[in-house]
Amino acid sequence: MPKNVPSLKPRELIRLLESAGCSYYREGRGDHRLYVRVVAGQKRVVPIDMGSREFSPVYVLRIFRQFGLTDQEIDDVLGR
Repeated sequence: MPKNVPSLKPRELIRLLESAGCSYYREGRGDHRLYVRVVAGQKRVVPIDMGSREFSPVYVLRIFRQFGLTDQEIDDVLGR
């Protein structure tokens, strides 16, 4: 399990997700945006709340896991 996942602002999280192969899918309800990543032939769509000031480390890790990122991929995205 990756340690020391930082808290991130929504735009910082999106920048990291795009570097991991995720892409913008469409606008969601309210201030959410949906991002998509294809993993093993499956399309994974995850909503990102753009209205938040900052996401907690636990929430950031949950988003990474929903997109199917491995521990090594998370470390690579975070620049470790």
